[in-house]
Amino acid sequence: MSQIKFSLRLQVQFGLGVYLACSQNNWNIDQSCRMTCIKSNLWELVIQVTDKELDYKYVIADYDNPLQHTQIWERGNNRNLIKSKSNKSQTIKDIWEKRKISLKLMALNKNSLAIVIGSFPALSSPVQMKLLDKKSVMYFTTKFYIDIIYSDQVIQFQYYLLIKDPTPIELISTPITLGISDRNQEICQTISFYRIAIC
Repeated sequence: MSQIKFSLRLQVQFGLGVYLACSQNNWNIDQSCRMTCIKSNLWELVIQVTDKELDYKYVIADYDNPLQHTQIWERGNNRNLIKSKSNKSQTIKDIWEKRKISLKLMALNKNSLAIVIGSFPALSSPVQMKLLDKKSVMYFTTKFYIDIIYSDQVIQFQYYLLIKDPTPIELISTPITLGISDRNQEICQTISFYRIAIC
């Protein structure tokens, strides 16, 4: 059993609340799954998750009686949570009808630069990745959100890598494709890079 904190950014009208519907409670909407508004647009709920995996969605409904009026269920496929093996508490941060993509790329040294290039709205322009140095392991990281209306499409992107020292070398990866089933999992794969010829 793990304690999971769900956090959602969403502005709702007065008199409405946000609920967490999930497979663990058979998708029932009641007071036990109503989230607490801790700021003007930030909702949170802590639950004990007993299953290894949890499917869930957010629902907007009447604050006092969720069955009284029309419920607005988040569009798109169910969100999916796979608990950490350590059973430690986790915090899940979500945005209404958006899915988060997190990318990591190992770094060779501190004197390099990595950029993600893609052909979908969240990557309409190149995104520079942040270089992190943790416990003598260096890696680039970035995250972005995809609107739910694009969730049935595959995501394709490439990494551009510039190694500045001692002689600058520019590299580009082969295209990387993620399908909808990959977005809720941590995927580790070997990536091929090709040197960019400088004329």
